[in-house]
Amino acid sequence: MLLSAAAALAPWPSFAAGVCTPRELSQRFAAGVAQKLDVPQNEVWIYAGLAEAELAGHPDGLLQPQYLLVVDSCPSIQTAFLFFRLLPGRFQLVGATPASTGSPLRPGCLETPCGVFPQASVSDAGRAMASRVYDFGTQRARRASGLGYGALHLQARAAVGRNRALLGTAHSDGRVLLPPSLVAFLDTYGVLDAQRTDRTTPEGDHMPFAGQYLVVIDSEREERPDWAIAS
Repeated sequence: MLLSAAAALAPWPSFAAGVCTPRELSQRFAAGVAQKLDVPQNEVWIYAGLAEAELAGHPDGLLQPQYLLVVDSCPSIQTAFLFFRLLPGRFQLVGATPASTGSPLRPGCLETPCGVFPQASVSDAGRAMASRVYDFGTQRARRASGLGYGALHLQARAAVGRNRALLGTAHSDGRVLLPPSLVAFLDTYGVLDAQRTDRTTPEGDHMPFAGQYLVVIDSEREERPDWAIAS
């Protein structure tokens, strides 16, 4: 871990030519992703801490610097954060958007479970498109009615059609809904495609530190802050 961290900390020009750095990826996020949220730095630190607390119980596969998709399922927040995690406790925010997770009130729905979920499979279907579906396997999830648990096929996918209006609210069936432009961005840059070897950006750069994890947290906040209001 120390060797990988040392390499990541090296000055980027000397680290490798033609590398897409986290800072550059953040700039491309700002230019290419719609419905962005402007998260204050103090909130970034809070969410980095919440994500790290969730990761603490799942150390396997999380020793290397990598990108993480962190989603706050709290009904008052409903936000997706794309983080670069250099080391435990060392996070850099690439960007944030509204999201939608499982509603605790809708009959027949499941609550999106908290936890750390690796991609269960990687498919070429829908790649480089907003139709890409990120599959995180079958998970045990609480029924929205409060009557026991059920099996949820946990996915992160684009909110298309009428579902776009759900972003920023807890109204999905349990899957994580994201803005189509964010799904296309994640796929185009291979941010969560650690299992792939052909991670070259549209600009021709190499894309290091690709991850594979969805981290779902619940901040349990009662009020929605101004920065979390989707425009």
